[in-house]
Amino acid sequence: MANTEPQLALVDIQEPVLNTFWPPAPGWWLLAVLVVLFMAYGFRFFWQKWQKALPLRQAKAELRLINRPEQSAQLNELLKRLVHCYSPRHPVLSAPVQQWQDFLQQQLPLQSLPDLQSLLYKSAPTEGDFSAYLQFATQWLNKVCVKQLERL
Repeated sequence: MANTEPQLALVDIQEPVLNTFWPPAPGWWLLAVLVVLFMAYGFRFFWQKWQKALPLRQAKAELRLINRPEQSAQLNELLKRLVHCYSPRHPVLSAPVQQWQDFLQQQLPLQSLPDLQSLLYKSAPTEGDFSAYLQFATQWLNKVCVKQLERL
């Protein structure tokens, strides 16, 4: 005997499966790849900039250790090494002291610079000359940036 009631012949209605967040649509994959590439490029850019500024940061740190007049030659060597890092073939690196002094004076024209000839080659440099040279070096290192050093 056949079932004559139509309600008994119906099967339960199956709801469709809900869309979940995974796996994302291809547009989201493309966006994710672009974000990763952009972040990698940005990291590389800032890492190279950080590495270029390393000699300048090290020079500033080493400058803090120089505090006695007997270290005048070390201060001069520090400035020359910094110029050498960014401009290895700069003619002032092998020039006489007077040309080196003129070069430094051009970097900060408003700041006075003591006579380096007497400061570097005296057996006992004066405290005033050394402090003026140290102040000059401190101001120059705080003012100068990597781009300026590369253009020297």
